[in-house]
Amino acid sequence: MSEVLPFCKIKLQYLLEMVTDHELDDNALRVALYLSLAHADHETGESRPSFETIGTAIGKHAKSVKRALNKVEAAGYMAVERGTNKGKSSRYRPTEAALKRATDRRREGDKVVPLGRAKGGHSCPQSRTDLSGKGGQDRPPNREQELRKEHGRASAPDLPDEGQSGGTRSDLVFVPRGICFVRDWDDRLEREGMTSLERSLPIVPHGRHSGFWLPAQIPAPAGSAEWPAQLRLLRDVSRQAQDGECAMSAAPRITSYAPRQMQRASRLPQDVAPTEGEHRHAV
Repeated sequence: MSEVLPFCKIKLQYLLEMVTDHELDDNALRVALYLSLAHADHETGESRPSFETIGTAIGKHAKSVKRALNKVEAAGYMAVERGTNKGKSSRYRPTEAALKRATDRRREGDKVVPLGRAKGGHSCPQSRTDLSGKGGQDRPPNREQELRKEHGRASAPDLPDEGQSGGTRSDLVFVPRGICFVRDWDDRLEREGMTSLERSLPIVPHGRHSGFWLPAQIPAPAGSAEWPAQLRLLRDVSRQAQDGECAMSAAPRITSYAPRQMQRASRLPQDVAPTEGEHRHAV
């Protein structure tokens, strides 16, 4: 077998062996995990924190840390070179045997390759609703998901219809109000000199939420090729929404809540005033 790999490449295999060791108690395991994850050298795995540093980090007394290290050392996972009280700290290093076992685990794991369809294995499911004649198994149709999509299309009357300049309904996605994606759109529109979504687009209900129909969930990067298309589509939707509001404001409105006499007076010419009796009755 070739030489041992650097500790940074076999750290997970080294920790896995300790985690699956039923003879190693939880206290010893926590100390070993902390040393390997917080202080270990990338190449050798060696670490030099004091007992007090380890205990403070994991919530244990220094004496408890010392006993835990004795158990890790006795199990053959770590060699401990104890320091002195004259400024020389203790050193903890994974044993050669433990590093070799971790290296073997890593190399065996690298050899595991999933079989392809040509070799009798299964490929990843495709997003299709029909069966493929090329072998393998595709995902069956999800009727519940299709019904939700149909319901969503039916509950969005504010979207542009097919053939209009604003695009088709499939070009837009629903983004609820008050989430971070709306703030991303508002920031991008402000840099483009445009108003926010609240002022430029209608707020429409969709399911249990209300929000906006946008070209995408988040705006494309400013310098990308997708951003001009998104901006053009957003302007078309905004223009259609404004045209719809203008048409509604131009339509005649009936003030059914006003008294009958006031409605009658509002229909009289400007130079014709109501009679004194009508005025007194209206008052």
